[in-house]
Amino acid sequence: MSRTKGMALAFYLVAVVAGAAVGVTVDRWVLRERLVNEWADPRAMRTKLADDLSLDATQRARLDTILDSRNARFDALMAPVRPSLDSVSATARQQIRDLLTPEQVTIYDQMQREREAARQQEKKK
Repeated sequence: MSRTKGMALAFYLVAVVAGAAVGVTVDRWVLRERLVNEWADPRAMRTKLADDLSLDATQRARLDTILDSRNARFDALMAPVRPSLDSVSATARQQIRDLLTPEQVTIYDQMQREREAARQQEKKK
């Protein structure tokens, strides 16, 4: 194989691999964005589920009762474990902060504040 053909083949392979990587990344990003928008808000999730199933008012009320009961039971099951989970998360956050530069810590802390604000806002819904 001549040098020119080899370079052309190498360029083609790099282009294919790069295109595949970009395609997968964009697909995952778009899919994640769609799922977050669709299922992150509990009220929106309930409405979508009820709408997709064409539930009547009685069924919607029962669905809300079922989901509220599930959430209460889930919270009760998680209560004894929550402190351990919070500790693991706090340790990981501190380890992340320890590896960052001061400028990165500022950005990271802002990201954490925004995440916490979003979580608090979600609890109010």
